[in-house]
Amino acid sequence: MSALTRNQQHYVTMTVLYQVLLDLDMSKDKTFIDPREMIKDLCRDSDSLFVEQVVYESLNHYKEILDLLSARLRDWKWERLPLLTRSILLMSVAHFQYVEKVDKRIVINIAVDLAKKYIDEKQAKFINALLDGVLA
Repeated sequence: MSALTRNQQHYVTMTVLYQVLLDLDMSKDKTFIDPREMIKDLCRDSDSLFVEQVVYESLNHYKEILDLLSARLRDWKWERLPLLTRSILLMSVAHFQYVEKVDKRIVINIAVDLAKKYIDEKQAKFINALLDGVLA
């Protein structure tokens, strides 16, 4: 089994966070999904350290990340954003703030690429603008 590329790891991270957020929305403040099992299933035999770090830091710092993002949301509420947009934003802030210090342009580029591929151009621009203001 070949190792996952970093782009594939970002996709897996986004997917896991999407499922956790979906479960959280549906169950109202409690999640029943075990991210460890999802990560194991999606990463197969590949190294999952990066995915685990970003997912767990996203969840461990959820309130802080939400406060950071919410402060920049004009005319929007976090709960009204599409789940995939939320998962990309959550992943991006956790990656930048808590996992590894990389140039914010790289983190934003990854987020925008995911949004363009799985959502649409309008959300990609929204994510770009929001992250540009949040990541420091």
